[in-house]
Amino acid sequence: MSKVSVNPWLKVAKQKNPPYLAACDRDIKLADFYNLRVELLPQPYFGNVLSAKVVCLLLNPGCSRTEDNVELDCHRLQQALRNNLDLATSRLVHLDDEFEWASGGRWLRQKVLNPLSMHGVTRDDLNRNFAIIEYFPYHSKTFDANLAQPLGSQQFGFDLARQAMKNRAIILLMRGRKLWLRDVPELVAYQKTRNRIAPHSMRNVFLSEKNLGERQFARVIEALKV
Repeated sequence: MSKVSVNPWLKVAKQKNPPYLAACDRDIKLADFYNLRVELLPQPYFGNVLSAKVVCLLLNPGCSRTEDNVELDCHRLQQALRNNLDLATSRLVHLDDEFEWASGGRWLRQKVLNPLSMHGVTRDDLNRNFAIIEYFPYHSKTFDANLAQPLGSQQFGFDLARQAMKNRAIILLMRGRKLWLRDVPELVAYQKTRNRIAPHSMRNVFLSEKNLGERQFARVIEALKV
């Protein structure tokens, strides 16, 4: 952890009750956000974020009031999400069989595991070599914030992305392209390494040959199987 900033989520992981806000974000005005759900544990990243071979950059974790209320009552899922925050686990929590029913589990299978498994990528491959970093860590129905500058907690995610570039990971810039390039300018130059990949459709985070292109998709498959 010496190569990235101090993890602001360590204390949040130990909180017993909401609102689940990182200490460096306590001064934000909730009214500046559309449908921000701070009663849900933040999900700023998933997977082996410190050494993954493929890192997917997204915008923010979504929410569904009906589904999220059910997930809030699942104590094992809540503990798994807490372990994810303090990096006590490097696996993709939502790929666990016991959480297949959760919204995150369905999303990850539909968009990532299922299309990649058709090309021989296993769940173990993903747990070992795939990670997700969200630009904005808190749940909301849509991301529409009036921010003059990023929140303090976002800097940790930015540093994780920088560390991934130092590791020569393949960066999948799937959502929030303009925001990521603005706040992590190293991503601009990283394109020259051919390790920064953007989908044909920014609205579609489906990891498929059609969306990434034949050559780029083949590189992702190869990296995940290492």
